[in-house]
Amino acid sequence: MHEKYITEGIVLGKRGVGEANTLVFILTELQGLVRAKATSARREASKLRYGLEPLSRGRYTFVRGKSEWRLTGADEVSREYISTTTAQRKRLGQVSRLLLRLVQGQEHTPELYKTVREGFMTLAHTEQNADSIECVLVLRMLAHLGYLPELPALAPFVESDRFSPELALQAAASRKLLIKLINESLQATGL
Repeated sequence: MHEKYITEGIVLGKRGVGEANTLVFILTELQGLVRAKATSARREASKLRYGLEPLSRGRYTFVRGKSEWRLTGADEVSREYISTTTAQRKRLGQVSRLLLRLVQGQEHTPELYKTVREGFMTLAHTEQNADSIECVLVLRMLAHLGYLPELPALAPFVESDRFSPELALQAAASRKLLIKLINESLQATGL
């Protein structure tokens, strides 16, 4: 009997595989980034179908097979990131795609999950200073993944997981420097 793994997660993306299957990319709290196959998830009668929309957050059940993860359940699905404006969804989608590029393999990083969850929540419910909040979120993601150099100028932006209006204003004032450091870090990754 295979062991079930139940964990909270955020769907970052999905891709159709075959006639009715779906390959889902879920950032999870306990397992890191999981690429899982959801059998028959595109069929009309599928119970998983509505829990696998990109930017959905919920509690997912996985089973580890010989060579791949299988998604077997989706509970407590929340669409709080989906029900935002088009501009906010676009911004969240860009961060999701960047995260998919940066996370290679399966890394157990609960801090990264917490940061992404808090950042997505803030971006989904804030239109003011959204560029600054996105900047801080990307900085924190890079820091958790080890791509960001440790500089004293970055300390106020990467030390906490909270996103506050004061932090957004501080990031807006330092935006050029932050974007320069983000671009240098992304270039150094080679991705």
